[in-house]
Amino acid sequence: MSQGKKEIIIAALIRKELLTGELSIEENALLQEWLSAPENQEYYQKVIDLETLKSKERFYNAIDTDAAFERVKEKFGFEGSSVISLFKYKRIFRYAAVLVFMAGITSLFFYMNNDAVPKNQEVVVKSIERKYDHPTLVLADGTVVSLEPKKEKIVSKNGVISNVNQVLVYDANVLKGTSTGENTLIVPVGGIYAVNLSDGTKVWLNSKSSLKYPVEFSGNKRTVTLEGEAYFEVSKNPHSPFTVKTNSGKVTVLGTHFNVSAYAEDKLFAATLAEGKVQVSETNVKNNESVVLRPGQQARASNAMLNVVEVDPSVYTAWKDGKFYFENENLKSILNKMSRWYNFNVKFEQKSLEQIKFTGIVLKEEPIENLLDIISKTSNVKYKITKVNQTYEVTVSK
Repeated sequence: MSQGKKEIIIAALIRKELLTGELSIEENALLQEWLSAPENQEYYQKVIDLETLKSKERFYNAIDTDAAFERVKEKFGFEGSSVISLFKYKRIFRYAAVLVFMAGITSLFFYMNNDAVPKNQEVVVKSIERKYDHPTLVLADGTVVSLEPKKEKIVSKNGVISNVNQVLVYDANVLKGTSTGENTLIVPVGGIYAVNLSDGTKVWLNSKSSLKYPVEFSGNKRTVTLEGEAYFEVSKNPHSPFTVKTNSGKVTVLGTHFNVSAYAEDKLFAATLAEGKVQVSETNVKNNESVVLRPGQQARASNAMLNVVEVDPSVYTAWKDGKFYFENENLKSILNKMSRWYNFNVKFEQKSLEQIKFTGIVLKEEPIENLLDIISKTSNVKYKITKVNQTYEVTVSK
């Protein structure tokens, strides 16, 4: 099945959900699989945003979306095709496919393919207007809950979850061994959220990250799955090891404090130990190699190699306290981390600029230009912020 067909499936599911409020079990599972990616959740929230719908209501009313949708399905040869499991898709199709049913599919294709339409103009701006969408909790039954500050209690069939001061809390005394299934916490670009798991373990989740975890741990093991970055304070239990799984590697402990960074775009898995003892293994390393870390060490896995280096853990855990802390780090890495907070693309006019080193601490809540000004003055580089529609880009030059 082509890329376009797959995205049409998701567009159809969201369209049906908004129009009827109901999806079959199979359809809901398919949609939740797609929503498990933080960037997809971000697009989904934009689509269902009430103000967005209101602002486009007149345009929607003028379009026969049912007929348009059928025409586009026919264009892709989608008629009669069965629904299949989805995988990760390119960003350009993700947003277009989700918006396609709302803005009128025929109009979307017209604007994409008509050369007469004026090109979007690039505008130089002084700063980036950071927009933060609320994190999302996907319950075990597939229900999607937006974690707004006013929603202090979340009621589910597995009990009541507290949601106060950007922390989710699962009360083990309430669960009492009756809860099953896994929940998924999704934090979009520009945010940090914490969750107290049923065993007492506390997890801080960085921006553009997701954590899948059992509603209640049972048996002789505790396992969670991470995409992105998180800091863990694991509740000790010698009879039940705690394991963090990622696409790149895993960390296993009994009770300790550590940070795991496994963003797909970084192509680097890093586990940093602040307290206790952990065993780290990497899925792509030959011979299933693993290492045991002591406090102040970091295991890094890339290119099928697992290395251990001495580090200052506070550099790699400062994010959970709302700080950017860079120590002799290259500009490419720095701007990639900043982009997950301020939501922008990065461009270097000369490749050599990517490796310029920088050291500094800046609060995440400060405007982006404050940090860029410091980097510019101390590293002898120039920067420019541009905007096309709602997409920002930071360009670094000599």
